[in-house]
Amino acid sequence: MTRRSVFAAAWMLLAVASLTLSVLEISFPGIFSVAFRFDALFMWRIHIGIAEVVLAGLFLWPAFRLDADLSARILETASRVGIGGMFVAASWFKIQDPQGFAVLVAQYQFLPQWSVNLFALFMPQLELWVGLAIVFTRWNREMAVMLFLMFVAFIVALAQAVGRDLGITCGCFEIDGALSKKDAWISLVRDLILVWPTLWLITRPNRTLVGVWRRGGAA
Repeated sequence: MTRRSVFAAAWMLLAVASLTLSVLEISFPGIFSVAFRFDALFMWRIHIGIAEVVLAGLFLWPAFRLDADLSARILETASRVGIGGMFVAASWFKIQDPQGFAVLVAQYQFLPQWSVNLFALFMPQLELWVGLAIVFTRWNREMAVMLFLMFVAFIVALAQAVGRDLGITCGCFEIDGALSKKDAWISLVRDLILVWPTLWLITRPNRTLVGVWRRGGAA
């Protein structure tokens, strides 16, 4: 590995760490938030999360300038494992409590009443298997398309909930019942952040994660 590659890898690790912190900051403020350590900053956690996204973008620039191929491999690996793992984690509680998830889905007032239970049974299974597939199979482009479509659906549902001032929680990682409009808005920001690396994955060739690191990127 050349000196340029070492520096590129270092910048990429900083970028991945910053983006990961941003998602955790927004999704789990009581556990991972930097602002949570300081009461005076807690109300600014969404701003801190967005600032961390900006930092991640700034770190990507020198990384790709130094070694674009290595940087793309690191970013692809981190995106597939991170987003795939997030969808698997998000599906777990929904599969265990489909009735509770159906109640959350109904609160969005977005789907016809007859389809709510069907959606509550189907969507968690889709999240689970697509999340696993983008990590463990070579069909990353097809799975990234599926993830992108799910993100679009989540964004539309959250946006209409915020616009109608429904005052609900996202229901992405736990069943908490209705909370506040702010919680839905924060979840909307998170999904808008994550939709971009998902779009980028659609442009990557089909290959396993092992194939990402083989010479020539063979599947």
